[in-house]
Amino acid sequence: MLNYRKIKPVLLAAICLLSFTLSRAQTPLQNQQQRFEDANKLFNQSKFTEAARVYQQLLDEGHTQKALYFNAGNAWYKAGKTGQAVYNYEKALQLSPNDAAVKHNLAIANQKVNGFVEELPMVFFQQWWLQLQHLHKANGWAVGTILFFWLFIAAVMLNVYIPGWRNKFLRWGTYVLGVLCALYLVMSVDTYLWSNNHEAGVVMNGNIRAKTSPDENSKDAFEVGEGMKVRITDATRDFCKIELADGKNGWISCNYIKRL
Repeated sequence: MLNYRKIKPVLLAAICLLSFTLSRAQTPLQNQQQRFEDANKLFNQSKFTEAARVYQQLLDEGHTQKALYFNAGNAWYKAGKTGQAVYNYEKALQLSPNDAAVKHNLAIANQKVNGFVEELPMVFFQQWWLQLQHLHKANGWAVGTILFFWLFIAAVMLNVYIPGWRNKFLRWGTYVLGVLCALYLVMSVDTYLWSNNHEAGVVMNGNIRAKTSPDENSKDAFEVGEGMKVRITDATRDFCKIELADGKNGWISCNYIKRL
């Protein structure tokens, strides 16, 4: 028979330990939220640079919510830092590609970019693929792949080894599971590659002259403005070869670019 008098202290200790653990876990979240609200207050007080720095500190610590990138973009824009503003809007757009507010503010920021060249709009199937891509993160697609794979194997085993289960519904169900497994596998690989692709970047400095070769003494190719989004097609130790939306390409110092 259980001795409740002996068990009671153990239960109390376990409850206290659980409560302590939960409180410790909640403290960083509360601290993060408080700092975010403090930054919002600074922004409302027109202290844009101070607000942007708080937002940026939260981002540098690994907090990557869309609202944080969006507010950081707004603060940097008001502070006159076009490069930082465009970068944060682009990061917010990566997390939420169809967000109208982010698109609108990014378009306004791009108007301040010297020599801005608008990217070609995506065709409808590219937009569909991008929306599908954002249904899950790479890990979510990978978990789905494993789940559908084992369900597919189970359905095949039923079809092959248990004749009594064999019917058109199970057969078609097997086909569907196979297609879903293949789709999730493709999406897991594609999403992983997309999330680890850092070919795009934003120029953080103004009045940069792109060179025809990775050498400061080479000829000037064209001028790049602060906030210009570029694609990095090649790189040496010090120089990155960039390509603009209109096809122009040249070399600038990699220190001028913040990769997306």
